[in-house]
Amino acid sequence: MKINEYTENALQRVHDFMALAFADLTPEQLWYRPAVEANSIAWVGWHLTRGLDRRVSDMDRGEQTWIEGRWYEKYGLPANPKDYGMGHTSDQVDTVRPPGSDVILGYYDAVFQRTLKFLATPEADNHDRVLDDSGNTLAEEMVGMATGNLQHIGQVGYIRGLIEGRRWFPR
Repeated sequence: MKINEYTENALQRVHDFMALAFADLTPEQLWYRPAVEANSIAWVGWHLTRGLDRRVSDMDRGEQTWIEGRWYEKYGLPANPKDYGMGHTSDQVDTVRPPGSDVILGYYDAVFQRTLKFLATPEADNHDRVLDDSGNTLAEEMVGMATGNLQHIGQVGYIRGLIEGRRWFPR
């Protein structure tokens, strides 16, 4: 299995789980923070997607979907391509309040589809190419895509369980 195929496989699992984890949540549930300094499920879903968007735009040398698709408007946030949540304060976490799961899932799906499209190109086989933005190789960023998304989708599932007050796994 090539690294492109591994990355696609991992991201497909995240994609499937995102749809299940964000299903039927109210805005209040999306914004719920289990502790004062903890992240909401909405913030983690946004951050997961912003990181993926940053990586794929570096890989395919395009504009971020956040900007191109005007997703920042749907979230009610500034059009800052450098803001993907790293180092956010508690107050900044509170600003990520999408009106519904459809916004989180719509943005994620747009970035996911773009990522799949790139991973299927011959350019995705150039694993040693150093990317302009990150300075990492394409292979390093593919590993980062997979591990970062898998880590964060686990957090999403955990927060969903806290919201419902039970061990959560989609049925």
